[in-house]
Amino acid sequence: MIEILIFSIIALLIVIYGINKNINSSNTTHNIYSSEYYRGLNYLLNNEDDKALKIFTDLIDVDSSTIETHLALGGVYRRRGEFDKAILIHQNLLSRPKLDKSIKNQTLYELAKDFFSAGLYDKSEKILINLKENKSYSESCNEYLLLIYELSKDWDSAIKFTKNLKQKNIRNSYIDVIISHYYCEKAKDYKKDNQLNKSITVLRKAIDINDHCKRAYVTLFELNAQSNPSSALDNLKILLEIDSQYLIILSDEIVKLSTTHQDNKIDKIIYDIILKFSNDHNFSPILYEYMFNLNGFDSPEEYINLTKDNIFTNIFNNLYLTKNSNDNTSLSNNDLLALIKNNFLTYNCTNCGYTAKNHIWQCPSCNHWETIKPITISERVTYNA
Repeated sequence: MIEILIFSIIALLIVIYGINKNINSSNTTHNIYSSEYYRGLNYLLNNEDDKALKIFTDLIDVDSSTIETHLALGGVYRRRGEFDKAILIHQNLLSRPKLDKSIKNQTLYELAKDFFSAGLYDKSEKILINLKENKSYSESCNEYLLLIYELSKDWDSAIKFTKNLKQKNIRNSYIDVIISHYYCEKAKDYKKDNQLNKSITVLRKAIDINDHCKRAYVTLFELNAQSNPSSALDNLKILLEIDSQYLIILSDEIVKLSTTHQDNKIDKIIYDIILKFSNDHNFSPILYEYMFNLNGFDSPEEYINLTKDNIFTNIFNNLYLTKNSNDNTSLSNNDLLALIKNNFLTYNCTNCGYTAKNHIWQCPSCNHWETIKPITISERVTYNA
């Protein structure tokens, strides 16, 4: 009996030793894994994607059930432009049975972003429409859906979707402002197809939605410039009451309207409009030349007085008065005038800093509406008196 008891005790000790050994081995493996996992995350945070990819790929080989690793690796592949790999990783994760609902939603959201980045908008749209019912993803899903409609130029879907949103703002813009742009995009398409009446009708809808829709008034001015100059100038006045900066943005179009019609009455209206809305912030070399010609080829004193606090007003005036002289400075003056005119106006996005040569309504970099603002040479040049 004593021998049996001793044997039983020894067997029990062996079992206990074996269990402890396995536990220690498991803890050691887990500690190593945990250390590597956080090292990979650190690489991700420091934008060292190559190093992060190697670590996460190795970790998946060790333990393919680690959800966080899959999600992180899919995100890295998407950032690298390897969308097929990101899609595969997220689809494999979704195929797992008994996946936690919150993890499933997170994975679906990541997969929708994969499809979006790959340009597979229809697949991304289907996921986002279902997922936006979840409060945690509602706002970001709405933003992605609007981008899908904008990038695919599906303006009817964009209008319908945006009107149904129960919020006043999205992407840092008022909903009404965005809807008015969608109507203006439809008007632009009608204009291309020479369906001018439809274009004007849609522009009126834009104004009904947003009575301060600058783009609608700009387009109405341009549409009427040749056939109905009186209506064009009425729209220009309303526009400038909303934002006088469009006096310099549309300076070429304003002068073109005058030269097209060659009408003294029209010139007088334009002259008065320029004087009414001019100030030191919106001096324009193009408008100066126009006023110079209307003033009998002499310095337009009224215009100069209104813009005299702009450092380039007197510079441009002095150069212009001597540009036709016969002395040796004439050529250099003409060069300086051309330099100022050609570089007078640029455009910058106030949201992301994108620079453009021409005025556009939506920034191609950050996709925000009405963030492209004019920057004159006066604002770019440092002047020491």
